[in-house]
Amino acid sequence: MFLICQRVFYLLMVCFLIGCGETEDPVIPVVTIEFVGYKDLDVAQFVLKAKPRPDDLAVLIEFIAEGKESFHSWKVIPKGPASLTFTVRLDSSVSWEVSILPFWEKSNTDYPLTGVGLSSYDELIRYELGDPFKVESVPLDPTELARLATPKGMVLIPEGEFLMGSDDPDASSDEKPSHTVYIDAFYMDIHEVTVGEYKRFVRETGHSALPSWVYNSSPTDQFPVVGVSWYDAMAYAKWIGKRLPTEAEWEKAARGGLSGEKYPWGNDPPDGTQCNYADKNTVGLVWNFDGEEKLVAWADEDVDDGYVHNASVGSFPANVYGLHDMAGNAWEWCLDEYDSNFYASSPSDNPISGESIVDTVENSSNIITHRVYRGGSYASNANQVRVFQRNSSLPTKGFNDLGFRCVKPVDSDTQD
Repeated sequence: MFLICQRVFYLLMVCFLIGCGETEDPVIPVVTIEFVGYKDLDVAQFVLKAKPRPDDLAVLIEFIAEGKESFHSWKVIPKGPASLTFTVRLDSSVSWEVSILPFWEKSNTDYPLTGVGLSSYDELIRYELGDPFKVESVPLDPTELARLATPKGMVLIPEGEFLMGSDDPDASSDEKPSHTVYIDAFYMDIHEVTVGEYKRFVRETGHSALPSWVYNSSPTDQFPVVGVSWYDAMAYAKWIGKRLPTEAEWEKAARGGLSGEKYPWGNDPPDGTQCNYADKNTVGLVWNFDGEEKLVAWADEDVDDGYVHNASVGSFPANVYGLHDMAGNAWEWCLDEYDSNFYASSPSDNPISGESIVDTVENSSNIITHRVYRGGSYASNANQVRVFQRNSSLPTKGFNDLGFRCVKPVDSDTQD
């Protein structure tokens, strides 16, 4: 919920100093604002408006508060009848003084500026500094506010519909039919949970340590954590205040806004630059599958992605949403129960197979059915790193190429 706070604006105009018949520097508008909080984020939006003019208008905005480090920002309003909107994140526990100083080539005091502060959930109140004085309402953009509230290390995945699954001839039966799904906005980790992040969880909670064989494929703290069961992933997510993504959330995020494409980057097969998968480096690799050693015999010997095992997170380009390694590197656990026929009867809004999100999270320790995992790994062939590829295992299992990443609903107080 947005925290609705009464907004207090003190608009102080510094008058011209008159001495010996000469006018000093132009008027400097000063605004002191109390900011509204959006979740754990404090934001304020400003609109700088200038009358039509032949030159660009440069503006210096300075933010000062007692006990806080001041900072400033330069903005340029293009010539002509133009305005500039920008948003800042500030600590609302103190009172900020915002000084707006305009500069222009030809001195002219007839340039009114506008300062805007958040006044309520659904509107902004615009105060124009100048003659005549005006007040008007401006709608807020909830999507922009959600983006501004994005937790560190995560990105906003916007709400909306996408085409899930595939009707391609090479798609498996459990990946059909292609169907339209609507997903609420949510935040997702930019990269897979790392060994270092998981080790901190183990230290602080006493949770079981990683198997020693994990470090053969993820040797340092910057690599994706693997060898974790679905139960382990659920425990970590709960500890960090997040959860695992539903299968539909995962696929929407992996597609990055692309529709009907096979991979996060499009339809071109991997060539060693987009992801870490089974290339010539994995030829003859002995792969540990749940403690059982298997030989990787399906590698693409014509491609070199530079890695035998896992790559450190973020080693390959992000998709359009800013997410790394949604194809290859390490498979990723999802929240859903695996159902090979789920797509035939899937709900159109925020689908999840099995129990609801809330029930799955709250009763995770009692769940024994197969769970979905997605995305492919360093030991996967090109087909297995497609965005609609589905796989599953028992929640007790842990492999040396299976990890996870977390999500968080935009409205963290509500989980369907």
